[in-house]
Amino acid sequence: MKYLLTLIVISFLSCCSPIATYPPVEVSTAVSFSNSSYEPVPTILVTTIEYAHNHYGGMETVVYNLPEGVLGETYDIVSARVSDSEPLQNEGEQAYHITELRVRGLRAEADIIFPRAGGGYETATLYLSKSFSNPWQVNRERIWLIPVTQAPAPNYVAPEQTAIVDTE
Repeated sequence: MKYLLTLIVISFLSCCSPIATYPPVEVSTAVSFSNSSYEPVPTILVTTIEYAHNHYGGMETVVYNLPEGVLGETYDIVSARVSDSEPLQNEGEQAYHITELRVRGLRAEADIIFPRAGGGYETATLYLSKSFSNPWQVNRERIWLIPVTQAPAPNYVAPEQTAIVDTE
């Protein structure tokens, strides 16, 4: 009975693991249930940006670009968690570009384009995982030896500023 209960609990926990891909590739029904500001997506993005900044360097203020389909709310969450950071707003500015994110339960992969020391950009895939006792962390990386000539365009959409109009 003890083993049956353990099996049921483990099955329940693994069934609740989120699956997400950005830019979205799932069918429209799955995309409608997806929200990039729901955990663990922001935590994985923060871990990826911090890893890139610590291992690839390149800038004092962390400027980052998230994949297409990521909400503005997610940018706010990431900016609040990564110290001295801001979203990429101007094309041509040096930045870390997370071009694709794949989350499958307790594992994730992030494709990132980062500034190269001699100029230009390089691409890497970061492999992340989490366990019930450990936070999200990068387990390994794969740097691709394919030069990137053009950095991606900014995906950030600034929240609309509402004007206060005096009606008197």
